[in-house]
Amino acid sequence: MSIDIFSALKNPVDFYIMRHGQSEGNAAKILQGRSEYPLSEQGRLQSMVRGRALAQKFKGRKKPLLFSSPQGRARETALIIAEEACLDEPVFIDTLMEMHLGIWTDKTWDQVQNEDPSLWADFMSRSWDAIPEAESSMDLYERAKRFWVQICEAANDKAADEILIITHGGLIQWLLKYTFECSNWFPMFPISNCGQSRLCVKPHPASKNPYLAWEEIDAPIPDLLAEPSGFPA
Repeated sequence: MSIDIFSALKNPVDFYIMRHGQSEGNAAKILQGRSEYPLSEQGRLQSMVRGRALAQKFKGRKKPLLFSSPQGRARETALIIAEEACLDEPVFIDTLMEMHLGIWTDKTWDQVQNEDPSLWADFMSRSWDAIPEAESSMDLYERAKRFWVQICEAANDKAADEILIITHGGLIQWLLKYTFECSNWFPMFPISNCGQSRLCVKPHPASKNPYLAWEEIDAPIPDLLAEPSGFPA
């Protein structure tokens, strides 16, 4: 079972998973994938507000570990949050990069919907498994598994009880799905720019089945309610 991975934790851990702030690609409704787009002005503001909220949350507590995708929009978000929340420098790991979007990379939603209606219909039925050269659901499920193993090991190595993770909308779908043992695209979760999801894990010393609960999914930025901007990042 997928939750067996979390039984390796030595202590309870809260994992905070956040999507990067709005990028210029998000604002233009471009399917970015592995392409690089900087944060928009709105995205930088979102990151600052989220960072300040986290500063209040963690005030007087042990600093959480901060991990991020190395892609520019996530990197910039992580650096802003680290500065605003007085955290240590983020650790950038490739496992957190956005999914490959195949032949739809760098196109807009309007373009992909109109240029090939049959492919769009297939996408609506099978999501990204329908798109040539896109990262498959099987590969994404396995990547999510590798990440959870990696991050649990880091939690044990650093005796961390709180970990922040900055990544992308597409991958976040699978970080959530893995904990439900769901290997299909549907159903999907809302993932907003700088939206925050929190997974609470409490290992049980006498069992391989730890307490596992999503206490938040896509919680909005305090005092700056971001409209869900859809998938992908």
